[in-house]
Amino acid sequence: MTHAASEAILIQAGLQAGLFDNDQVARLRPQARARRQSLADALSAEMSLPLTAFYLALAQTRGLPFAQIPAWRAEENLIARLPATLIKRHPMAALVSPEGVTHLAIANPDDALGVETARRVVGALPLAIAEPEALAVLLARLRGKDVRHEHEGDGGEDPVRLFERIVHEAFLRRASDIHIEAIREGARIRLRVDGRLEAFGAPLPKPLGDALLSRVKVLSGMDIAEARAPQDGSLIYAAENSEQIEMRVASAPVKFGERLTLRVMKSDPNRQKLDALGLPPAMTKQLRDALSHPHGIILVTGPTGSGKSTTLYCALRELDADSLNILTAEDPIEQLIPGVSQVQVNAKVGFGDALRSFLRHDPDVILVGEIRDLDTANVALKAAVTGHMVLSTLHTNSAPGAVTRLCDIGCERFMLGATLRGILAQRLARMLCPHCRREQQADADALKLLGQPDDAKITIYAPGGCPRCLGSGYRGRIGLYEALWVDADIAQAISSGADEREIAAAAKDYWRLMDDARVKVLEGLTSMQEVRMFLEGDI
Repeated sequence: MTHAASEAILIQAGLQAGLFDNDQVARLRPQARARRQSLADALSAEMSLPLTAFYLALAQTRGLPFAQIPAWRAEENLIARLPATLIKRHPMAALVSPEGVTHLAIANPDDALGVETARRVVGALPLAIAEPEALAVLLARLRGKDVRHEHEGDGGEDPVRLFERIVHEAFLRRASDIHIEAIREGARIRLRVDGRLEAFGAPLPKPLGDALLSRVKVLSGMDIAEARAPQDGSLIYAAENSEQIEMRVASAPVKFGERLTLRVMKSDPNRQKLDALGLPPAMTKQLRDALSHPHGIILVTGPTGSGKSTTLYCALRELDADSLNILTAEDPIEQLIPGVSQVQVNAKVGFGDALRSFLRHDPDVILVGEIRDLDTANVALKAAVTGHMVLSTLHTNSAPGAVTRLCDIGCERFMLGATLRGILAQRLARMLCPHCRREQQADADALKLLGQPDDAKITIYAPGGCPRCLGSGYRGRIGLYEALWVDADIAQAISSGADEREIAAAAKDYWRLMDDARVKVLEGLTSMQEVRMFLEGDI
């Protein structure tokens, strides 16, 4: 095929970039043949890397820039000059980089005929590498056609195939959410990877976008005829490795149609232990000690999306579900834990109702998905005071702020002082890609924020960019933690009406988000850019 780089070229680029080695290629070749699968797809699945990584590797080994569509702007006047027959056989586009340089973006840099023909029309533009699928969608949109009709000779792309490709890419990119949103031009797709939204290809033409929205609504059990009211649903997708990936789906009407948000509920078994979360070792020990108590409350606080539920699930897995009666009330149930009775709260059964019911089931440990109101808080406090361990989450910015928040909703201070065991506050920061992070000497500003002497020689790291991290410089996320363990002095301060500053001052070993951010920068796990707001105290 001429429009995309050949499989041999992509695999050779991957080998040169260190994405995999010859032994892996030799091992997977017969497996791919037996499954009637391309070797590149087999390597992609094995390494959990999308084909984007292969094209990034190709760009890197050829010394060419990689055109990230739609971050690069289409030069529509130049694209319009390219003959339709040329673009159909050799998909390419004139794209302007973020630095303002116009390139001829093409998937196969060895396509000499296509490049030469295009340069006769648009001039001797420098080359850039782009993914063929992204180019095809962009060109279809610019020509006002449905992608399904643009490539009829290749079998086309219908909503079924498109959705499978989106979910496959989301799985390989470790995306937590898939956003499909109707816009004036049609529909745009974005993936949330490591907490950041990134575009998936160019906007879809309206017919294909509408068909994709309908496809997802059908799969998730929604009413496709209802487009003016929000709906909720769920679906299960079978990944290539036979793993069942559950997705929670929500729809909402927007100006140009509807939008869907798919929350990927896939859990990573390697990150379901406290030791894998990034908690400081001393904090991990203190949390385990707190969990060993027969009664009390442990709270995990932070904004939405900060990993609170993951921390609580890891805490539950520390407990012996065979010898303890563990019950949870959640909205929604995000992970199933063997041996634990998990209840989904709804409009009829709220958190408070579920908690009151739990107390009649002889519980040892109770997890409340979130304390939202005084009713839930009071039942949780009474459960803790009558001999149960209660775990829950709260939306506050700091650990001491949890006390203020509970008081604001009407909790009695003496009850808080008597029941609280510990409060964790947390955020998530992107981890530097270990394959391309760049060393640099901390300057005066960095030394000050890191609490180091002015004349210290400290090496820190900055993001680079390589095929493994898809050019972002980051891969995965790690938690930043703050802990307040409630001893007799802090319990007395809480009961006597101390404010947040006084509670923090009473703590003998108060570990702040700022302290944890400093440690993780000095250890090379994250960058100054990622945690500067914590170091400057802007949270």
